[in-house]
Amino acid sequence: MSKSEITNIYGGVIPCFKSNYPEFVKAFGYEVADECMEKTFGNTWLLHREAIWQWYDIEFNNVPRRTQGGA
Repeated sequence: MSKSEITNIYGGVIPCFKSNYPEFVKAFGYEVADECMEKTFGNTWLLHREAIWQWYDIEFNNVPRRTQGGA
């Protein structure tokens, strides 16, 4: 992955996902939020959505972070 691709993902797309996804979930629920994100961001959302779902669970649903090697 090139430096510009990394910058685009972590400096632009991921923060954008983190900004939009919680608002979509609040307004429409999880399933429709996922559909909205896919329609808005296309394959980029599909590539990164699981990371955003995990982030969302930790930040908004109080799901504890898993430690490496822990259950």
